[in-house]
Amino acid sequence: MLMSRRTVWVAALCALAALIVWPWFIERRMTLEAQAALPTPAPVIADYASREQVVSFYERDARRHPDDQIIARLLATQYLQRFRERNDVGDLLRAQAQAQHSLALQPRNNIGADMTMTSALLSLHQFRSALRYVHEAEQIEPWNPAPTAQEISLQTELGRYDVADKLLRHPPPGMRRNDVWDGAQARYDEITGGLAHARRLIDRAMADADAVMDNPAETRAWYHMRSGELAFSAGDYLTAEQRFNEALAIFPSDAKALSGLARLAWANRRWPEALRFAARAAELLPTPETLGYEADAQRALGDPGAAAQTEDLIGAVERVGNARGINDRALAVYYAEHREHLADALRIARRDLAARDDIYAEDTLAWVLGANGRWAEARKYAREATRFDTEDARLQFHAGIIALRNDDVEEGRRRLGFALRLSPHFHPDYADQAKRALAELAGADGSKTALSGDKWH
Repeated sequence: MLMSRRTVWVAALCALAALIVWPWFIERRMTLEAQAALPTPAPVIADYASREQVVSFYERDARRHPDDQIIARLLATQYLQRFRERNDVGDLLRAQAQAQHSLALQPRNNIGADMTMTSALLSLHQFRSALRYVHEAEQIEPWNPAPTAQEISLQTELGRYDVADKLLRHPPPGMRRNDVWDGAQARYDEITGGLAHARRLIDRAMADADAVMDNPAETRAWYHMRSGELAFSAGDYLTAEQRFNEALAIFPSDAKALSGLARLAWANRRWPEALRFAARAAELLPTPETLGYEADAQRALGDPGAAAQTEDLIGAVERVGNARGINDRALAVYYAEHREHLADALRIARRDLAARDDIYAEDTLAWVLGANGRWAEARKYAREATRFDTEDARLQFHAGIIALRNDDVEEGRRRLGFALRLSPHFHPDYADQAKRALAELAGADGSKTALSGDKWH
């Protein structure tokens, strides 16, 4: 009888263990099956190395045949691709001019020029103007998913999430899954609280893009970079680092991948790495965000003189390189985080919100208002920014601190805890501030005295 009872207990424990392990086993099996179903990567072609020759070829053709709408359209496409590879805004303007010329020569059924105009205007942050051209493209080829995916991206950037959702729910008839659609949906899901699904979509799109040999190397690298960004948001730092390095292996001049590595090192206080990657990224694309990582690393490494020079460059970006407002959001965030030029930061944040009323514009304005001591006003925008419970630790941190400054202890505790669960090393300073705030709240039973003063900015 004793052996029989022991056997029963062992069987019960084994059954319990199987029940515990079974969900993991199923998820693991599904992951492996999904990976096995992905297409095989094609060899990478360094098309960027011959971009100048290709552009020169079409420029000569355009001079010889000024009334050929096809040549104008192809030249516009090459200018757009060179912008993506070299980050010269002048190429965007050239692409826009050639696409407009092509449309003037053939106003109807010129979907290639419409799509190039859409992409150029999107990169120039002229989102509303871009809608006209993407709508024309949708009318020309209603079965083509590319124009609809581009509209989803535009509506998402403009904060019109209900429109983007409707488009996603009603894809073009007979549409087959593709990397462009997956990329647009991934961005929507990322913003609206579906980070895990966004990661699966972008990884699938990455595999699809990698399978096409004649895809530009920069395009293939972009999907790896986006996968890295989403991994960072999820606190998956090893995958983020892997994806950023993969992007650089495909396209060595990928400034966004270098900036991603700089952010990863910056957030984890690996200052020599942060400085190295940020300096390389800034040489290619001197954005306020990347220059900010560089300046912070220089200060942390005991070189305030170099940090001051880098900050001067950030000021130059605002005065000279930001005439079109492309860097508005990053400038406002940097000024608010460093408590500098706060009146300018407020003006810039309001301008960004007027250009595109998405959750990140609302978050930026909320944080800048807080930096200016206008915490009650900031609360309105923080609530708008977090209405989807977006899985972005910095956004959640901002909302948590703003809630505490408005004496909403429960909301503050919830937001700060959410931020740390998402990504425990999302910021070199804010992550520690969140931990201290939660510890003090626990020790003081959420009393208001634990939250007084400027310590929670």
